[in-house]
Amino acid sequence: MKKAILVGCGAEIGANLLIQNDPAKDGFAIQTVVTNPPSLDKHYPDLRPIDGIIARLAMAQPGMQSRIEIISDNTLNIEGREVHFFFGNLAEELPPQSGRFDIGFIATSKLDMDRNSPVARNMLELADVVLGVAEANELPSIYGCLEDLTSDEIGTIQRRVVDSGMYCLGSCQTNGMHASLRVVTEALKAVHCNASHIISVETDIVHPDTPNGVLGTRSFEGRMQDARDNLRPSFSQIAMSQEKVMPWAPLVNTVSLRAPVHAPGYQINRFIVRDSGALSLDLIKTAIERVSETHPHVVRASQTPLGSRAYAWERRCSTILSDKNHLLILRPAWLAEQNLSEIIVQSFVNNTVGYSAVVRSVARSVALGLPVATFQGIEK
Repeated sequence: MKKAILVGCGAEIGANLLIQNDPAKDGFAIQTVVTNPPSLDKHYPDLRPIDGIIARLAMAQPGMQSRIEIISDNTLNIEGREVHFFFGNLAEELPPQSGRFDIGFIATSKLDMDRNSPVARNMLELADVVLGVAEANELPSIYGCLEDLTSDEIGTIQRRVVDSGMYCLGSCQTNGMHASLRVVTEALKAVHCNASHIISVETDIVHPDTPNGVLGTRSFEGRMQDARDNLRPSFSQIAMSQEKVMPWAPLVNTVSLRAPVHAPGYQINRFIVRDSGALSLDLIKTAIERVSETHPHVVRASQTPLGSRAYAWERRCSTILSDKNHLLILRPAWLAEQNLSEIIVQSFVNNTVGYSAVVRSVARSVALGLPVATFQGIEK
C-alpha cells in the first residue's frame, strides 16, 4: 500500500479526494493532510480546527459528517481510515513525520504549481511523486482523461511509468475538454485517423462560481456559506494544455463565464476535423460507449438533457449530451470542399466531484506502477 500526503484541504478538491480515497481499490492511502487551520467563530468557542475540517467534508458531500469520527484534535477516522492533520503552512514548515511518502498532492493555489515555489520544494522533500491539481506550462503533465492513449493516437504523448518527479494534472476545464477529445480521438480511430486530423478546437465554458475560501471554510455560520450571486467573465486554462497536447491545432476559448450555479459546469467543444466526411453520429456515440466502459470516470452519454443538478454527485469528469439537439456534425459547403467536418460536443463538466475522480485515477495508476500518458512541459 502506497502512502500519500495531501496539502490543501478546501471544500472542493482536497475534501473530495479525502472522501473518494479507497485504499483497497486505489493502491494508496492519504494518511497525512497539511492545511491552514479553518477559521474559528466567536459564536462557537468550543469548536476546533478539526471541526472545521468536518464542515468542509460535509459541505463537499452532504451527510459525510455522520461517517466521520474525531479521534483527537488532529486526527479523524473517515469511514475506517485514520487521517492525521497538520495545521500549518507547508511553505513555511514541514509536518512531523517519519519516512517519505510515495505520492504527494498539491491542492492549494496555482502559484504553488512551480518547482521553485516553497510549497513544491517542501513537498518534493516529502514525496517521490508530486501531483498538482492545476495547470502549469513549465511542468510536465499527466492528463487523466487521456492517460490510456499512446503516441499512435496523439503524437505528443510519452507513455511511461511515473515513479518520481512533479507533474500537473490540468484544471477541471482542461480535463473537460480532454474528455471530449478522448471521444473524438476514439471515433477517428474507426475511420483510420488520429488526433493529427484535428485541425482546430473552439471551447466555450460556463463555470460554476465555486466559492473559494467561503464554502464551509470561513465560518461555521450558515449565513456565511455558499453565497453565489456573481455572474462574471473569466478565462480558461485549456489553452495552456493545448500547446502540450496538440500544438498543431489552435484552440480558441471565446466564452468563459463564471456563473452563480452549483457544479457541474457546462462546456461546448467544437472540433474541426479532416475526416473526408467519414465520421457519423453513430460512430461518435459508439466511441462514447467504448470510453465509458473502460474509463467510467472520464465520460458517459446522456440522451436526457437534464439540468446540472442531476449530475452533481457523479464521480465522472464529463457527461456528454448525445441527443440529436446537442451532439452535432456539421458539413457546410466551405468545410466539405476541404474534406473537413465540424463536430460539436456539449457536456456537463464536474469541477469538484468528477475532477477529483480523475485525479484519483491518475494517482491509482501511479501507485500501481501502470504506464500513463505524459506530456512535456513548455519552457517559456
